[in-house]
Amino acid sequence: MPAAKPTKQSDASSAASTAPAPSAISYLGACAIFVTAGPALILLNSRLLHDFKFPYPIALSALGVGFSAIMSRLLLSLGILKFERPDLKSDWRFALTSAYPNAALSALTLALGNSAYVHLSVALCQMLKALTPAITLVLLFLMRIETPTRPEMVCVGALTLGSLIATRGDIHLSAIGLALQLGANFAEASRIVLAQRLLASMKLPLLEMQYHVAPFQLLCLLTASAVIELREPSARELAYASVVAHPLPFAAAGVLGLLVQFAGLLAVKIAGSVAVKLLGIARGAALVLFEAAFADAASRPTGGQLGGYGASVCAFTAYTWIRLNGPSRQPATPSKKTD
Repeated sequence: MPAAKPTKQSDASSAASTAPAPSAISYLGACAIFVTAGPALILLNSRLLHDFKFPYPIALSALGVGFSAIMSRLLLSLGILKFERPDLKSDWRFALTSAYPNAALSALTLALGNSAYVHLSVALCQMLKALTPAITLVLLFLMRIETPTRPEMVCVGALTLGSLIATRGDIHLSAIGLALQLGANFAEASRIVLAQRLLASMKLPLLEMQYHVAPFQLLCLLTASAVIELREPSARELAYASVVAHPLPFAAAGVLGLLVQFAGLLAVKIAGSVAVKLLGIARGAALVLFEAAFADAASRPTGGQLGGYGASVCAFTAYTWIRLNGPSRQPATPSKKTD
């Protein structure tokens, strides 16, 4: 009967409306992988460095980058995914001025960050990482990309003060570890600024950015590891013996590194950089609380340090709220006129 057709169509449309949208699934999946894979990789790398007798943090950093380089090259070179900017494949000016500096800074961030775990606890490294937004803001100002407002500067000052409080107390603070982590923070802030300019000016898709950046990033890490860590035959033998004795944890570290690389890029694309920064802060807070609950007494943060780190998290949250709701927010698109 004619009356039955609208009923069937309405039932189908209502069923389709109740199904979860692919964008929502992608959003939740990317955020879930980003939040879980990062801490899992940090904790696994810490075990590999200390418990599995593999004291070569730069070589360890190369695992995930190597997986990312291989996957991005395969997906794009085999035509599984199409290039949106094929003109950049043979553009040496782009490579020398954008891709290679970004790769070098990414490699430096990973190498210094993993090296810091040799000298500092996981919780203390996470506390020091809270300084990265402040360093990023200063670099954006010095490069005349952004000018912070007074409320933003107050938040950054509170964030810095909270981080300074968090790094004082009963935890043994190694000068070498502190220098390594601060160096990693500065390299990461510089990389973020460069990537922001790169993505804004070149309109480069995130996977293609990995296609250009990851191979040179891997080359930087392998070269640094060969010169600094594995130049002696005994070191190479120890590294080989450790990998052969525990192949599954090292394979897991490579896979997790791949997931962290791609989940971070996908989360930025879907959720936006602000949401990813908040997820990163929440992820760091979870690691700090995890170590406070389960680490040995010598590595546990004190109550004062947890309070300082909590103040940093609150300051960064306030800074993000100001950025979203302040005058620097993009104006809303004007609505179309209706008759």
